[in-house]
Amino acid sequence: MNSDAAKEILSAYRSKDRDGADPSFREALSQMESDADLKKWFDDQLDLDRTIRQKLAAIEPPADLQAKILARIRGEKVRRSAFALPPAWLAVAACLVLGGLALFFLTRPGGSDRFQEFKSDALAMVSKQGGPDLDLETPNLTETQSFLREHKAPCYEALPSRLKLMETAGCRAFVWKDYPASLTCFRLPDGQLLHLVVINKAAMDNADIPAGIKAMGDWHVMFQQKNGMLLMWASRTPMDQFKQVLVALRGVQGELKGEELFSVSW
Repeated sequence: MNSDAAKEILSAYRSKDRDGADPSFREALSQMESDADLKKWFDDQLDLDRTIRQKLAAIEPPADLQAKILARIRGEKVRRSAFALPPAWLAVAACLVLGGLALFFLTRPGGSDRFQEFKSDALAMVSKQGGPDLDLETPNLTETQSFLREHKAPCYEALPSRLKLMETAGCRAFVWKDYPASLTCFRLPDGQLLHLVVINKAAMDNADIPAGIKAMGDWHVMFQQKNGMLLMWASRTPMDQFKQVLVALRGVQGELKGEELFSVSW
């Protein structure tokens, strides 16, 4: 079972008391033991369910609702205040409130969730078998930057001379969550690719961006914030070579102080 299949099953999970012993959830729950991202997603879902239940439990019906219902059943008339609503209207209003409340909590995008989703989507894009899909294949960096500008995709041009001298595999202009973004792929001397993904920082919804180089499986990744843009550098090249390339980037020296940054994993 993979993480996507586990998510589909666990989306129906209500609580430990109700579903903890249900064998239909057992395999999906065990999947979390080796998948930190899946566990975080599951914990967030449980927190969301608890919040919705608490909000619903806090809703109190009108004090005279029981009397009005009984009066309707008996065919009696109940004196209403000037601003009282018919019970049917109250029921409709309650449904609208509950529906709106649930929709708000279910669709509200958290900053941290946005960043995690972007990171996962970007890595999935560059991890494609045979390399990422590119709109333009060219070894010329100037051509890639011209292409991105023409397609109104964000382009980071303040590159150090070391990168400007490297050949590229090409580039891609795409849209993530209604925000234009770009991918530029550099060819490193060892034959590996160094991927640069650029997007407007506002797309992350004020999420905290981690510092330092991080390891994700066989990928090494680092994020920078430059001129309102979020830069994601990613490569499968060995860590030492990845650090050498990134140290050449402007402003990275300060971000890479302390060897402890190099041992952190997502």
